[in-house]
Amino acid sequence: MADRHLQTSLLAASFVATMGCGPKNTAPVKPPTGWHQEEGWTLSCYFPPDWGALPELERRAMRATALDDMISQWNGSKEDGIAFKADRLEEVEIVLLGRPEKIEEIVTANLKQCETVATGSGEAAAWESWLTALPGKLTEGECLQPLDYTMFDYLDIGSGWQRPLSICEGDKVRVSGTLKDKYRAEDGGPWINVEGDPDRPTVGDTSLPCNLEGCNYGMLVLRFTSEEGVETILPVTGGSIVFTAPSHGTIDYRINDEKYFDNIWFKNGGIIDHTAIEISPAN
Repeated sequence: MADRHLQTSLLAASFVATMGCGPKNTAPVKPPTGWHQEEGWTLSCYFPPDWGALPELERRAMRATALDDMISQWNGSKEDGIAFKADRLEEVEIVLLGRPEKIEEIVTANLKQCETVATGSGEAAAWESWLTALPGKLTEGECLQPLDYTMFDYLDIGSGWQRPLSICEGDKVRVSGTLKDKYRAEDGGPWINVEGDPDRPTVGDTSLPCNLEGCNYGMLVLRFTSEEGVETILPVTGGSIVFTAPSHGTIDYRINDEKYFDNIWFKNGGIIDHTAIEISPAN
């Protein structure tokens, strides 16, 4: 009887003890936000907030804060051994300021780069390479500099392609050169203007940049280079051409010549000719 009483007492005590412990705390550990350094890391890294949980105004403000904090580490202000080139940081900052919504994904990607360095599994040089490539990746497919302004210049008959200008797909521009100004494109050759030598067509002459129908020796020619590096060279017939960009790229110009050492401007008394170039939107 005593043994049974003892067993009952032990079971009751065990039940009470079990009940007294209560349920285990299974709440997930909240991830850090802002600067945090795990045990064993050589530096702290910036952790993103839960962007989706933030009200819109607070979310926008946090983007700016996150960018400032990341830049403080990139430029060496945290004095933790990380310091990247200033010119590259400026370009990254400009691109992100123009695309603030991109900051959210960059904070997460930057954390991964920081973690590899902090844990010794990666090099700071690889982190900087990732950072350097950001502007190109973030602006891929965009055109940042449409040709929506007028550019005035003077033709240089003593050099090749000159004054490259960015142009966006669909931009329609006019390129023209003054017809009154004359020059020689070869020693003893005729005095010509930007129309070139009409008695010396260069169609099929691959030694010259412009070798299509309508190309003359010494004339003004236009080159369009796409972002992929594909070149299109066209004659500026009659001293003017209207060109519509088929894609993003650049335009530049030169005279249709393969050598420059013997090129000279026409001189009348003390006045020397100089061909004026104008590149402007063609409405």
